[in-house]
Amino acid sequence: MTAFKHIARLLAVALVLLLTGASASAQSLTVFAGQTFTFSVDVQFAQEENITYEIYDNFTGINMAVVPGNCPVTSAFFPSGNTGSSVDITFLVPGMYMVKVEAVNDCPTNNMKFWLVEVLPALPTASLEVNPMEVCRGDTADLVITFTGDLPWSFELEINDGVNPPVTTTYTGISDNPYTIEILPMRTTTYRVLWVTDANGTNIDPSNSVTLTVKPRPDGGPIYQYDP
Repeated sequence: MTAFKHIARLLAVALVLLLTGASASAQSLTVFAGQTFTFSVDVQFAQEENITYEIYDNFTGINMAVVPGNCPVTSAFFPSGNTGSSVDITFLVPGMYMVKVEAVNDCPTNNMKFWLVEVLPALPTASLEVNPMEVCRGDTADLVITFTGDLPWSFELEINDGVNPPVTTTYTGISDNPYTIEILPMRTTTYRVLWVTDANGTNIDPSNSVTLTVKPRPDGGPIYQYDP
């Protein structure tokens, strides 16, 4: 994180505490675009009767103690509602967001908590398929890997035939998408990507597994003609 971003975070949190006259606290976190994050309140908040969450994608100079959330659902949304001691929020677009939770009881007393959320571009993924899915021993097939994210990609491929120890190979500087590898296994073999990296980061659980079925050929042997 650059020094500028760090200072911006501190100023934004300080601004939240300054603008909210009610009892308030703030913290910051980082998520990735497309990720669903669970926000939970502490025991003090959980005892309140009315707990509501709101999202802001524009919070500069806004008194969020009185101004309702202004984030469009195309940028971030609540997949299962915005009330309760715990809610999920799915972030779709990279940027800076503020999440407010307000707890109100019958006294009345207002307590507020704020999260400054930095949403980073989504981590890369790798989708695998083999073509064809079945071959005879000695024939080749194509392992096709389709990436998301920004080129170039680096990844580690695991090859497991179920008999020998799995073999891993690292590929770097890949700019083709999809990327095709010709494969020639001697028996039925499973392939998966263990990790993939692009300019936005490394995903350590990026792909599905695919299996190429290898059928044995008949053994060569003499052919006898039967004469009745």
